[in-house]
Amino acid sequence: MKQVSLFLAVLFLATFVIASLSKPSMAFPPFLVKSKKFGAKDCTFCHVKKEGGGVMNARGKWLMTEKTKRNADAVDPEWLASYKAAKGKK
Repeated sequence: MKQVSLFLAVLFLATFVIASLSKPSMAFPPFLVKSKKFGAKDCTFCHVKKEGGGVMNARGKWLMTEKTKRNADAVDPEWLASYKAAKGKK
């Protein structure tokens, strides 16, 4: 019985760790707070969905491109000061 309990505990822990590591990288509330001074009202400032995460809009894609250009570990919302929207878009 102890072996079954130990096995289930290890299985649960392994499942939790794998699920935690396999989540895609997403924006989080501190980004929204920092982005408000640039006009953000919700996550759709950079993402397609209001909940954030997943597909990015033009601004979000620009931030990801900047991250690569700057060889940064993470996106910095302060970069939005340099963002220029395409004509005819917000």
